[in-house]
Parts: sequence; C-alpha cells; structure tokens
Amino acid sequence: MNERKKVLIVEDTKMLRMSLEVILQETYEVAGAADGNEALEILRSFSPDIILLDLMLPYPLDGFSLLRLFKSSPTTNSVPVIIISGMSGDDKIIQGLELGANDFMVKPIKSKELLLKIRNLTGIVQINEENAKQKRLLSTRGSSNGNSKDFFEDSFEAIVEKLNEDELNTIPAIAKKMSVSVSTLERMIKAKYKMTPKQYITEIKLMKAEVLLRQGNTSVKQVSFQSGFNSVAYFCHCFKKKYGKPPKAYSANFVGK
Repeated sequence: MNERKKVLIVEDTKMLRMSLEVILQETYEVAGAADGNEALEILRSFSPDIILLDLMLPYPLDGFSLLRLFKSSPTTNSVPVIIISGMSGDDKIIQGLELGANDFMVKPIKSKELLLKIRNLTGIVQINEENAKQKRLLSTRGSSNGNSKDFFEDSFEAIVEKLNEDELNTIPAIAKKMSVSVSTLERMIKAKYKMTPKQYITEIKLMKAEVLLRQGNTSVKQVSFQSGFNSVAYFCHCFKKKYGKPPKAYSANFVGK
C-alpha cells in the first residue's frame, strides 16, 4: 500500500482550518498551523507533499512572507503551494504566482475543486520525481560512486543549517568537515545550486535575517550576528542588494502592525 501524501494547512481561522482538515484527512496525512511561526516549527518534523497557504496570516509572517521562505529553502522549494485567500484581486493572485505559488483558490473553498487540485499537483510532482530518478540512474550507471553526489549535497545542507551552532563560518572549515578540498566543494555546490558555497550560505543567512526583521523587536546589529554575519556593514550591504532596502528601513515597515 502506498504511503499517504502529506498536506500542511496554514490558516489562522480555526473553523476553516478544521474544516479543511476534515475534508482531507480521509485521503491525506494532515497537519495544521495557525500562523507562520507554527508552520515553520511543524516543518522541522513534518515533510509535506503540498502546502495550503492563507495570505492573511497574523504578524509577523503574512502569507507572502511565508511563501517567499518556502520557495527560498532547499527543503521546501519544490513543494507545491496552493494559496487560499478571501482576497480575489488580480494583483494579489499575480503577486502570489510571481513568488512561486502553483495555484490560487478564493474562499469559500469548494471541497471537490480542492481535492482535484491537490491530486493533480501531487501527481505532477510524483511524475517529475520518478523521471528525475530514472535520469540519475542512467547517468550514474557504470560509475562506482554514482550515489556520492546525493550524500554530498545532504551533508552540505546539514552543515549549513547548523552554521551558527558549530561556528563554521568559512568555506575551508566546511570543506574540511566534509573531507573534501575547497575546489571540490566549490565545483559540486555550483553544479547543484547554480551558485558558489559562499553565495548559497549568504542566501540562507539573509532568509533568516528577513524573518527576524519582520518580528521588529531586534536591533539590526543583533539580527546581523544571529543570522551568522560577522560584519554589520556587510550584512546591510547584502540585505539591501537582495530586498531593495537597508535592514532598518525594511524592519520599520512592520513596526506596530
């Protein structure tokens, strides 16, 4: 018997969240979150095959912010997202799709339509995964180290997740822990992520910083160091380049909201 697909529902209205859980529980394994922070906590132990995401979530993580986080993280960037919202304006739909949402449903949600959308999206993902698996098998056939790249990637991502805990903030230190040369690390990471190890690590740090700044109760200096930057000036430079505003100005948009 096939393992049931997993659905994460991020919806702050309790009655609607419970209704969606009832609709889906017969077919899927379901987890529900009332806000963005709870959703991120659930993702530590729950790996969804699809996410239902409300736009109007309580401060500090609205639906658009959470969607940006999902699509920036290597653990969730390939997970389909269906936005569910009471806002039907074209600009909101376009904004969600531009951020990487796969579909959009306007409340009230029709159960049959929702079930069909989930079935179709998870089916597409499964087909893509099977095709990718076949390609990997074909490309590694006859090679004695055919599975080494997957292990390499998993090891690198695990180390990056614990950068601040382990104080491994240099590329040579990471390469040493992975028992490879710096040049091998650079080559392998660039092949997978289309960026250097330093660029990838900076992206992860900036993603964490954006969440902290949205909370609005931490200074720029504290955010800089909590995110793993050793220089506040360099942090501000990188953050402005990615998000279009300096950290202080970005954070001011959410103060009091």
